[in-house]
Amino acid sequence: MLDSIPHPGRHPHSPITNCANKGRAIPPAAFMTNNIDRRAFLQFDLSSRKRITYVDPQWPTPEMAKLHQVDLESEPFVFQLPPPIDPPKRLRATSSLKKLSSINWDVPKTAHLLRRVSTGANYSDIKHFAEIGLDAAIKELLFRLRHKPQIPGEWVNEKIPDFGELSTAQRQEYQKLYRNRRKELIEWWQNLILRDEISIREIMTLFWHDHFATNAQKVYFPQAIYEQNDAIRENCVGNFKTLLRHVAFGPAMMIWLDTRKNKKNRPNENFARELMELFTMGVDTYSQDDVVNASKAFTGYSTDGYETNYFFDYKRGDGDYWQAYHDFGYKTFLGKSGYLNGDDIIDIILEQEVVAYFICEKIYKWFIYEVPDENFVNQMATIFRENNYEITPVLEFVFTSEHFYDENFRGAQIPNPVSHTLGLIRKAGHKNTTFPDRYIRQRIEVMGMVLFYPPDVNGWIGHRAWVNSITLPIRKLMATRFVDPKLDRSLKFETNLVELVNDLPDPNNARELVKDLALVYLGLPLSETLENKLVEILMDGATEYDWDINAAGADYRLKGLLKYMLRLPEAQLI
Repeated sequence: MLDSIPHPGRHPHSPITNCANKGRAIPPAAFMTNNIDRRAFLQFDLSSRKRITYVDPQWPTPEMAKLHQVDLESEPFVFQLPPPIDPPKRLRATSSLKKLSSINWDVPKTAHLLRRVSTGANYSDIKHFAEIGLDAAIKELLFRLRHKPQIPGEWVNEKIPDFGELSTAQRQEYQKLYRNRRKELIEWWQNLILRDEISIREIMTLFWHDHFATNAQKVYFPQAIYEQNDAIRENCVGNFKTLLRHVAFGPAMMIWLDTRKNKKNRPNENFARELMELFTMGVDTYSQDDVVNASKAFTGYSTDGYETNYFFDYKRGDGDYWQAYHDFGYKTFLGKSGYLNGDDIIDIILEQEVVAYFICEKIYKWFIYEVPDENFVNQMATIFRENNYEITPVLEFVFTSEHFYDENFRGAQIPNPVSHTLGLIRKAGHKNTTFPDRYIRQRIEVMGMVLFYPPDVNGWIGHRAWVNSITLPIRKLMATRFVDPKLDRSLKFETNLVELVNDLPDPNNARELVKDLALVYLGLPLSETLENKLVEILMDGATEYDWDINAAGADYRLKGLLKYMLRLPEAQLI
């Protein structure tokens, strides 16, 4: 029988049987998958499944769109995981708004923090952040200066060709080139997450990518996809106003939600609606008239996939296209009237109190638990408004609060496949190991996630949807391969577990070794019963006092222990 995962709060997950879209809005040409076939997944064979696809038949030209459509089988396989049937449980956590006292900062709380804000923290990382204290730990995680990551290639600054001037063979070559570069971007970001220092940077970049969910298949141009990701990373813990404008007027979003073809005589409501409903205010916060007038204000902006006609420093469009297609008329939006453009709409939205609550609730769900504490989120929103939408003060409040460290929240989240898989690779000492081409991406892909390819404008369902009767066995299967690569003939390296365990404070004490490994690998506190079971597995019939890390067979025993641990329900939680 398939092992069940305890529901956060120690209740079992409900079975997942149906497949539905997370939200209402889906851009054109989106197709949902059917129910997922267990055998196909376990064999890593997705060819028989219908996939979600996004191809605009006119973008970037009809000829290129036809080539793109024919080439879909070479794209990453994107599908929507079924959402849980039952709603999440409300946990009995304290609603305290107090800061955690520094005298209460300890190793278990440090491990909880690092599981939520980073990927793949090992025992040395936990020890370091525990020893420097709460305030210093938060400052290092949020403020440590980091060099801007190396670009994936000089092509990120490459201008868009005139496809009408190209031959059929040249267009086919560009189609192949852009397809490969989109895949290259996935590998590039995976490597950033895998090899980055312990910090919140990549987790926050992923958070905002999910928030401003933009699918690379429809965007098409890898330059535009990179530009958005770079803008998000640059502003991920900065100012939300600045971040919102960068994303809203970037080429990727202009393509994804059709701002680029929004003209005064044919207003397109896609972006205006999602700007309010998904990016800033939420449902039931605006009227249809607000959508109409906002869409008029966003007319006249254009992009070729690399350049736009928007001047960020001057907050306006420019050029012949802007003059011809922007609606310069008088408009009323959320009670404010004037000759409004896109920036005016954003400014008016950011005057609404609901924005701070909406954004802070999403931050809460991402880092704490999927059922928000209204009192706590209200305080987050107050801090957000008082600091002019600066993100860092909100994160500081969350990560230094008593509420965040409430024991009920330990193991109350299920990590997404990217964080889970890359985290296990880091913990196994393989962050700089060379894997077979596309190996990591394809394994994450079958668990329902591909970076740069969210299933729709709502992003990934996430939370409990990450684990079901199909994806759970795959998680366990992949975890054991990173510990024992010989289980997969395509992996040509080994994992030195003795070397990894030697970094623990007392590797020759079997019981302490088990406790320390549990701190790193398990999302829930180790019970006495499970502790005894793990010691028993490690000793394999011998007494725990006979344990010697340097003895013959130690590596074999450690493999058995870790493979057992990584299959536990507790190992699927953070």
